[in-house]
Amino acid sequence: MKGRNALAILIAVVVSLGVVPAGPGSGSYPVMAAEPNDKIDPYVLEQLASDGVANIFVKLDSDADLGSAEGIRDRVRRLNFVHKALVEHAARTQQEAIGFLTERGSRFVAFWINNSIYVFAADLALVETLAQRDDVAYIRGDHQVPLHKPAEANMEADSVLAIEWNVAKINADDVWNMGYTGEGIVVANIDTGVRYTHEALVEHYRGNNGDGTFSHDYNWFDPMMDLSEPSDQASHGSHTMGTMVGGDGLGPFSQDVGVAPGAQWIASKGCGILFCSDFRLISSAQWIACPTKVDGTEPDCSKAPHVVNNSWGGGGGDNWYESYVRSWLMAGIFPVFSIGNSGPACSTAGSPGDYNLVAGVGATDVNDVLADFSSKGPGTFRRLKPDFVAPGEAVRSSVATGDSAYDVFSGTSMAAPHISGTFALLLSANPDAGLIDLYNALRTTAVTSLGAPPGPDACGGRNFDSYPNAIYGWGRVDAAAAVQAIMP
Repeated sequence: MKGRNALAILIAVVVSLGVVPAGPGSGSYPVMAAEPNDKIDPYVLEQLASDGVANIFVKLDSDADLGSAEGIRDRVRRLNFVHKALVEHAARTQQEAIGFLTERGSRFVAFWINNSIYVFAADLALVETLAQRDDVAYIRGDHQVPLHKPAEANMEADSVLAIEWNVAKINADDVWNMGYTGEGIVVANIDTGVRYTHEALVEHYRGNNGDGTFSHDYNWFDPMMDLSEPSDQASHGSHTMGTMVGGDGLGPFSQDVGVAPGAQWIASKGCGILFCSDFRLISSAQWIACPTKVDGTEPDCSKAPHVVNNSWGGGGGDNWYESYVRSWLMAGIFPVFSIGNSGPACSTAGSPGDYNLVAGVGATDVNDVLADFSSKGPGTFRRLKPDFVAPGEAVRSSVATGDSAYDVFSGTSMAAPHISGTFALLLSANPDAGLIDLYNALRTTAVTSLGAPPGPDACGGRNFDSYPNAIYGWGRVDAAAAVQAIMP
């Protein structure tokens, strides 16, 4: 995205949202294709047949070399290195395609996060011409990815505990007693937005100036440019953010719904009420890697979060999101994804939660039994999925219906923020810990004395009491044990 010209396009064009969510195994397209038609997403062809035009992503045939980033220890230098490498590679490799689209009069937005160009209202002739180009790897439609919609929960929303059961279950309160609550760490979500004025969240919003005023630049982003301050019409994003940071831990506030109440939060509105369009998701992914002002200008990578929570995903085996997940990882930003609510069958782990090097999270109940809805492995990209499980059945957290409103939701959407919050605790205890260190701290300390899963085995031919397995992964997170393991 380049300055105000791209922003004008965004404001002027309403992105089509009428996409059927991809089913399991769909949306996985080859990076290189022998024939032009093999490069085209079948959904694009369906849209063209019915509507005559389609909004498309044109993925270029190369990605930036980010390998040198791993040797950069200074966080801001690493973030800037990755951003510079991605931007320069995209500018160089997209030049000819952009020239062609400009000459043709097409409206488009160029993305550096995964070296792609989003083209508005492409007709069949344009799609076929683009597919014939040697520098184009494939053409994808603007899919809508479902939120992992919460299931019904059997618990009263106004049941107030000083520390919510799920927070205590993973021993987060024991970490607070050690003196770590996530101070100095920034978490983010790509979700339906956040009610920033909520009593459990407002003090942790990085845009809170502390004097009754707020600065939303670099702290909030709406890819559609509709909302200049954090807002949430669905409550989903407010709920997941509450589980990460809500409350004040050992302080006087009695609504302790969050795992890391000392951390700060920022957010990008990658989702509507039920779905997250690929356009919104990639715009959000790019902003996470290098936040901008609310209007999309003046990027400042030093403002990037340490952890990004994603409680969304589609069917398994979709490799579209790999490029920008890889960019986050190389920049030192840890991605956490819910694994999906497609249980109880095996092999239902969704993407991107089924990727390598992301924490894909399943949901358990108060008795440490896997929730019936929680998706299971084996995964498409890595057989060991989920990576971890966390409380996700009847979790109480902040919602967007009022500044002091709470509700109880169930879903793997509710489980993933426990892992994101735990990463914030780990980083506050050891700011120099790397991504592999964080993962290994959870892996080696996870609780494995868990309840039996539904069915006779743990999927993939392993008994449920053998860890890791494709139902509980490495086990249920134990924040206190993980912090003790990672302390320098």
